[in-house]
Amino acid sequence: MAREPATMKWWGWGDESVEFDMASRPALWEYAREVFQFERDPEVRRPVELDSIELPIARVNPAFECDIRRTLAPDQIADDKLSRLTHAYGKSCRDMWRMRRGVVPWAPDRVIFPHQHDEVRAILDLARLHSVHVIPFGGGSNVAGCLEPIVQDERMVVSLDMRRMDRLLRLDPESGVARVEAGALGPRFEEQLNLEGFTAGHFPDSFLYSTVGGWVATRSAGMQSDRYGKIEDMVVSIRMATPAGDIETRTVPRASNGIDVNHLCIGSEGTLGVITEVTLRVHRIPDKKTTRAYLFRNFETGIAAMLACQRENTAPVMMRLNDPNKTALSARFPKARPGSKRFLARALGKYVTGVRRWTPDEICLLLAGFEGSGRQHTRQRRAAESIFKRFGAIGVGAGPGRSFNDGKYDFPYLRDYLFERDILCDVSETATVWSNLMPLYRAVISAMQTAFDAEKTHGWIGCHVSHSYHPGASLYFTFAYVAAQDHQMEQFLRIKKTSLDAFLANGGSLSHHHAVGYEHMPWLESDVSEAGVAAMRALKNGLDPENIMNPGRLTGGFGFERWQTAGLPGK
Repeated sequence: MAREPATMKWWGWGDESVEFDMASRPALWEYAREVFQFERDPEVRRPVELDSIELPIARVNPAFECDIRRTLAPDQIADDKLSRLTHAYGKSCRDMWRMRRGVVPWAPDRVIFPHQHDEVRAILDLARLHSVHVIPFGGGSNVAGCLEPIVQDERMVVSLDMRRMDRLLRLDPESGVARVEAGALGPRFEEQLNLEGFTAGHFPDSFLYSTVGGWVATRSAGMQSDRYGKIEDMVVSIRMATPAGDIETRTVPRASNGIDVNHLCIGSEGTLGVITEVTLRVHRIPDKKTTRAYLFRNFETGIAAMLACQRENTAPVMMRLNDPNKTALSARFPKARPGSKRFLARALGKYVTGVRRWTPDEICLLLAGFEGSGRQHTRQRRAAESIFKRFGAIGVGAGPGRSFNDGKYDFPYLRDYLFERDILCDVSETATVWSNLMPLYRAVISAMQTAFDAEKTHGWIGCHVSHSYHPGASLYFTFAYVAAQDHQMEQFLRIKKTSLDAFLANGGSLSHHHAVGYEHMPWLESDVSEAGVAAMRALKNGLDPENIMNPGRLTGGFGFERWQTAGLPGK
C-alpha cells in the first residue's frame, strides 16, 4: 500500500494528537479574560462524536465506477466515512463550526488518490465521459471554502487527493529551479530540497499541512515574501491536466508568447483542471538565519520604516509589523520559561515610557528576518537597522524572534481552543498601496469595532503587516469575540462581512493570499470588474465546457443571500 500522508483531524486544525497548550501560557489566558471580560471561565464545548455524524448517502455513477476501478488499484479509491468526512471541507470558520457540531450536509462520494500525471489525465477523461464532478484536494488547509461545490446537482462528486504525488522530480542547481509533483506537502518538499542543499523559501502559516499545488492554485504567500515573493513570483513552469487536454509550459526564465498561460493556472482554485507538476525557483540554504525584534512608537512609524526599506532596497527576508493589539498578544503568546522575563515587560521599562515618553498602548513590535552568508547577513542587518534607527526604533534582541519561530505554526490550534469556549476567531487579509495603508487600516478597525458594538459582544481585533512590496503591502487582520448562544454562525457572517465590505469600500483587495472560494465570492465582481469575471467565465467554458471541475467558482452568480445561508442548518 502507498505511503499515506497525514490527514488533519476532522474537527479542527492539525494532528489529532496535538491541542493548544494554554497551561504553559498563563499570561495568554489572563489576557483573554481581560479582553473578553470573563467573570468566570466559559464552559468547554467539545466536538460531537464521529459516530453521531450522518453523511449524505454516497451517489454512485455505475459506468464511472466500473471504469475507474479498472484503471486504478483498490487502495487508490476510498468511500469510507472518515475519508469522505475529512475531504468534505477545509478549515474556514464556517467549516469548523459545522464540523464540530456534526452539521455535514455535503461530502464527496468518492476519494481518489492518483500516483502520477497520467492517472490524473485518465481520471479527468473518465469524469468528462461519465459527467462526474472532480474537486482537487491538497492538504485541506484552505480557509476560503474552496472544497465545497457551489453548484450541487445530481452528479457524483470525486475528491482528488493529490498527496501521494509528492516527489521532487528534478533539481537544476545551476539554474536554481526544481520540478516537483503538486501533492508534496510543505515539509516533504523542503526535506527533499534540503538534502540537496536548497530551500524554496516559501513558508505560509499553513506550511505543515498545505501542498505545492495548493499554494499555486490559491496564490499563496509565505512569511519570507519580502525577499522571495509570493508563489506566483516563484513559478517558472506548470503542468496541468484539464478536461480539454493538458497544459504544459516551458521551463524558461521569461517569454513573450501572448497571454501568460502560467498565470491562467495560478489562482485557478481547481476550476480549470488539476495542477500536477510545478517548476519553482529555489535557493541555496543560507549559512546564517536570525529573526530579531524592534519596537516602534506606533503603527504608522513602523509602516514608514518598512516603506523606507523597500525604497532603499534593503528589505530583510521578512518584515512582520504588529499593531498595538497584536503586539500585546505577541507579548503574552510565548510559553513561560522559569527565571525569564517577557521581552515587552523589559522594553516597557523606565527608558521607553520615561526617557522616550512613548505611550504604552501605541507601541508596536516588528520582527525582521535576516539570512545569507556571514557577510550578507551582517550587511543586510546593518542596512535595515540603520533605517529602523532613523525612525526611532528600539532593538530588543533575538529572544522574541526565537519565540516567534517556536510558535509560528501554532495559531490555528489556538483558534480551536477558543472555539471550544464559544469564542469565534477568524482572519481577513487584504492589500493596498502604501499611501492608503493607514487610511484602510483605520477604516477596518473602526468598522469592526462598530460591528462588535452592534452585536453587543466583547470583541478583539488586531492587525499585522505581513508582506511588503514596492507599491504597497498587505494588512492581515485577526478578530475574536464572545459568540451569541443562538444563531452563532449568522452572527459571525455579519461580522465577517463587515471586514470584507470595509476592504472594498476603502481601496483594498478582496484577498491578498487566501483565495476566493465561496467565502469571498459575492465581492469578486467588485474586486476585478464585471468584464473580469466574464473573462474567467469564458476561460472556464473553454477548458471545462461540461463544468466538471470544482463547479460554480470564479464565474459569478453566488450572491450575498446564498453566502449568508450556505451550508447552515435548515438552509
